[in-house]
Amino acid sequence: MGYTDDPGSTAVPTSQVLLHAVRGESEKVSVAEIIDALDARSFGLAVLLFSLPSVVPMPPGVPTVVGIILLIVSVQMVFGREDLWLPGILSKRTFPRKSLVSAFEGLAPKLAWLERLMKPRLLFMTGKAGTIAIGAIVLIMAVVLILPLPPGGNFPPALACTVLALGLVQRDGIVVLLGIVGSVVAMVVVSYVTLVFIQSLPGLLNWLGTTLGFAG
Repeated sequence: MGYTDDPGSTAVPTSQVLLHAVRGESEKVSVAEIIDALDARSFGLAVLLFSLPSVVPMPPGVPTVVGIILLIVSVQMVFGREDLWLPGILSKRTFPRKSLVSAFEGLAPKLAWLERLMKPRLLFMTGKAGTIAIGAIVLIMAVVLILPLPPGGNFPPALACTVLALGLVQRDGIVVLLGIVGSVVAMVVVSYVTLVFIQSLPGLLNWLGTTLGFAG
């Protein structure tokens, strides 16, 4: 596919790499197939690819699965692993190809537009130490994604991971900084949404009980 050995290389547009990773003839696509298609830029692209399904509407259960994958990927980033590894139980997990292709085809033009705005700068933010720091933040966001959050709660941490991954893949330290700020904002938003949901839960349960005729 013409990739280089530089994990931060942008020789092939990220949007096109992601589309190639999910396209195919079969009805299902496995995580292993997707990872294999990411090639040399696997860590940054893996974070990006598995963050995006939680940014757009996807079938139930997908955010939890991608959150677990992001957790495993981010741990390896923190420990400086060079080759991406996933356990067999996750590598064999499949997704409906049509849903993924539809989502990424819709996102590709937006990603392509963003790519034109990005350029290598503040390279220390995407170097070895920067990658470890990004991995630590993604790890925290992944834990949040795995939690049973109220509706809409997955969007802020997934968006933050997406921005961080774009910055890492495009080697744009400014975008990484935006992703860090976005991660802080995501934690605040998720905490607020969860608190409001918990506070409103008794009233919601009471309303359901009354509606269904269970109330005494």
